[in-house]
Amino acid sequence: MQLKRLTAGINTGLLLLLAVFYIPCVQANTLLSASPSQASYSLAPYTEFWHEDEQPVTLNDLLSQPRRFEQAQQAEDLNFGYTPHDVWLRTQVHNDSPEAQRWIVQFEYPFLDYVTLYTLRLQDSDVQQSGSAVPVDQRTLAHRQAAFPLELAPHETVTLYTHVAAPGSKMLSYHLIAPEAFYAQNDRHNFWLATYFGMLLALGLYNLLLFLGLKERVFLHYTLFVAGFGVAILSFNGIGTLMFWSFLGENTARLVALGFTFASATGTLFAQSFLNTKAYCPRWHLLLNTFRSYCWLAVIAMLFLPIPLALHLMDVTGFMAALLLLLCGSHCSLRRVPSARLFVLAWSLFLLGVGVFALRNLGILPANFITLHGIQIGSALEMLLLSFALASRFNELKRQKEQAQTAMVAALKKQEALLEQKVAARTEALEQLANSDVLTGLLNRHGLKRCAESALQRNRQHGNRLALLMLDLDRFKPINDSYGHEAGDFVLQKVAKRIVHLARTGDHCARFGGDEFIILMENIEPGDSLAATDSLKTIVARIDQAIRSPIKLPCGARVSVSVSIGVSTCQGAEDATLESLLREADSHMYAVKSHQAAACYRYGSASS
Repeated sequence: MQLKRLTAGINTGLLLLLAVFYIPCVQANTLLSASPSQASYSLAPYTEFWHEDEQPVTLNDLLSQPRRFEQAQQAEDLNFGYTPHDVWLRTQVHNDSPEAQRWIVQFEYPFLDYVTLYTLRLQDSDVQQSGSAVPVDQRTLAHRQAAFPLELAPHETVTLYTHVAAPGSKMLSYHLIAPEAFYAQNDRHNFWLATYFGMLLALGLYNLLLFLGLKERVFLHYTLFVAGFGVAILSFNGIGTLMFWSFLGENTARLVALGFTFASATGTLFAQSFLNTKAYCPRWHLLLNTFRSYCWLAVIAMLFLPIPLALHLMDVTGFMAALLLLLCGSHCSLRRVPSARLFVLAWSLFLLGVGVFALRNLGILPANFITLHGIQIGSALEMLLLSFALASRFNELKRQKEQAQTAMVAALKKQEALLEQKVAARTEALEQLANSDVLTGLLNRHGLKRCAESALQRNRQHGNRLALLMLDLDRFKPINDSYGHEAGDFVLQKVAKRIVHLARTGDHCARFGGDEFIILMENIEPGDSLAATDSLKTIVARIDQAIRSPIKLPCGARVSVSVSIGVSTCQGAEDATLESLLREADSHMYAVKSHQAAACYRYGSASS
């Protein structure tokens, strides 16, 4: 039994070791080999992305002054939420067939103002444009989503640069899809969208006729709610700009914000009428009156606010409206208000859709089919249930509604737990980012300062010896000049790994800036009382030898750097600080560097 466990442990360790070496190779792969045997490819695993600075950047700028793109792994990595800057995507596509192929590059999220696709070939390049703010006659393909045809010659490889500008949420999941599959998928989506909007139109007209016949305002309030919501969803899904108001351009986003905020106001008014809150729940009635006044002010503000702020206000207002009405309905249900339980069920489904919609726009939830269409699914179910409730508002379905309410409460609790986990993970990630160097993963100056303060405090308390090693790479600049900054970054990463490998457990390794590194070591005994492998002199020699070992660049060339190492120590000194240790180590390091330069000069003179 012990032998089997040992064998299983060894196999697990080997698999983990292979994974460590395999993952970087996968991450560096940005070339998609497209075969006609497969109808669709997700481009996310083959895409690199870069966020534009405040100054606009053209493709020529990117080609002449390359930026540091980051590698995406999956579609969620391309969900950037409300980022204020434009985004560039880069990927390569190779035709894996001896025959010419025709593909379509399709973005899944329809609410993107401007999407420009640059196709770079060996001989020429072309530019295509689409997006919700682009007039239909100026789009490459007249489609509700950004879609671009891509022609590939036999065994041709092209580089795709995509520039995306949008004031709203940037969910940039996109695919490479064969034309037959694209149009078949388009037919399916159009069928469901037509069904959805046909249902909205029928519900609106049906309740309008009921209002005209029965003169009850609750039906008019519901009709206004459906109208505002329908206009917003039409614009958001790209159907409105494709068929009705393409001339609005960038103001399509403002129409979405207006529609959803108007729906929040009229939805609140409908809830007050439907639940008769004035009679059954006077306090809730006053609260909803106040909130409705805020919604009307928000509608007016949508006309003047910058579009990004209007979209943020839309998300907040919609989420608050759905949550308030759910709480009000739950309270009315406990008070046994007629039809309140059916209202709670319907509005819970709508709240779930609105919540998914808002959280996905903010970049908290990933972009997938459920989050992309959650608001449509939730609103469709909600409107159907409310229509049934309006037609038979005195019927009670106790058991089914209680089960639905319990399930919704559990779903809300689960969602709250997931949000708490995400907040904790983000907090940890931000703390790691604040203390770590992005390139090497070592401590940055801030992280080194924090570790040094704790180490010096322990040094004063226990009197153990503390050492600081300052490492400055020599012959590093020629590598940058000859092979480029990417090669220089690769060398710095390799050197950082070697330093971490040679450091002892508990040592603090940091990148101090440029090609300078710091190792902070605690519990160093004076003199040569330690074993030879742990003495400072031995550690310095091992580090020097390891860093001098040749490094193979991704291009295949081999380079090597040397290092000048300065050492400073202290033992229980009350006035010792990180700055004093750095100054002493810096002085020793420059003495070593001068000595090495003099030795090289004497050697060169002797050779001459």
